[in-house]
Amino acid sequence: MSRFVLVCVLSVSAVLAAPQLRQQGQNTDPNGIELLRYNFTNNNEAGYAFTYEQSNKQIFSEVGTPKDTANGTKILAVEGAYTFVGPDGQTYWVNYRADENGFLPKTGTGTVGGIQPGQDAPVRT
Repeated sequence: MSRFVLVCVLSVSAVLAAPQLRQQGQNTDPNGIELLRYNFTNNNEAGYAFTYEQSNKQIFSEVGTPKDTANGTKILAVEGAYTFVGPDGQTYWVNYRADENGFLPKTGTGTVGGIQPGQDAPVRT
C-alpha cells in the first residue's frame, strides 16, 4: 500500500513540475512570435471552425461542414485559408476548398486575395 501511495505522490509531483501553459498575452515562443488570436469550436457532427493568428503575420483559418453529396454520401467539406510572410519578405496566401471534388486551392502573393488580420474562413476570391 505504501508503495502505491509513493507512486501516486511522485506522479502528482511530476505533473506539477511540468511546464505550465502561459497566460494570455504571454504566448510567445523562443523566437519572439506571439499568438495573437486562437479560436477552436467543435460542433461535433455539425462541423468545426479553427483560427489562429500570430505576430509574424501568419494567419490560418478553416471551417469544416458536413455535406450530403449527390449520391447520398455524407462528407466533411472543408474551406480554409492561410497566409504567411516568406523569407523574401513577400506575403503568400492560399485559399482552399476540399470536398467531393478534391482539394481545390487558389494561391497568390501580396495582401489582396488572402485572409486578412482578424478575418475568419471562408475567404472568397
